[in-house]
Amino acid sequence: MPNSREEPREYQIAPRYLAHPEADGSAAVEALANAGWARSHDRAGNTFVTAPDLTARLAHRPEADGPVLWKISAGPDAFAPPEWLVTFDHLTPPEVVADFTAALADAYARGLDGYLGGSRSRGTETALELLDRGWTLDPSTPFLSYRSPDRLVRFHFRDKPLPHSAEMAGDTERLLVEVGPARSCWYATASSHLPDHLLRSFTEAVTDPVPVRRPMRRIDLEHLPAAATATPIAPSPLEAARISAATSRSPSAPSPNRTPPSAPVPLGASAAPTPRRSPP
Repeated sequence: MPNSREEPREYQIAPRYLAHPEADGSAAVEALANAGWARSHDRAGNTFVTAPDLTARLAHRPEADGPVLWKISAGPDAFAPPEWLVTFDHLTPPEVVADFTAALADAYARGLDGYLGGSRSRGTETALELLDRGWTLDPSTPFLSYRSPDRLVRFHFRDKPLPHSAEMAGDTERLLVEVGPARSCWYATASSHLPDHLLRSFTEAVTDPVPVRRPMRRIDLEHLPAAATATPIAPSPLEAARISAATSRSPSAPSPNRTPPSAPVPLGASAAPTPRRSPP
């Protein structure tokens, strides 16, 4: 008898930065589209979302070469190189990207000062906030590296001057983020001139531990990092079948239209005689 195909089961995965990326990424696009940004597609199937004044844009590039899936950038002029660039790779949980694009939509609505203007601290404020949250400085790298308390999120800041053109080309970055165990981590980057409040939103999006829903099979659960927890949302098919079977065996209430059975006649008593009709 052939093995039956296992159906996935819904789980809550926590923290979300350890959830696999196989979820609907449309929320990251919708956050901008709902704010009036224009959406377009190329023939390969990549998606682009552009601000009304063309100064900010998102590219979702599932058909492009390389590991970068999301590129988000902004600049003061539609025809000039961008001022800042943020990227997320193909293993990033899409909820992380959606949180950042929602913050970008809010910042854009406040005008140019909301999403442009550069960074005054070059990441110093963010680094101090991480230390206040219990992160530790990691001296084992050539960068200013910070590790989360669970040691699963690493922020690497380059503290030397970087060519702006190289950052915009994706050849280098001010901040490199690694998330997850060493051999199954995902990456995100932020360039030098990302405004401080958007860098804060970026950091919060990456490190938010709120659980997310994922359909999982046993093999998927086996590949989750050891630090992740998976909590089932609904009964498994086998459990549901057992519940259904138990429910079907429960005594049912009598129907209101059903005639109740006649009471038994006591032993030794005779039944009441049947009345006889009088002759007409």
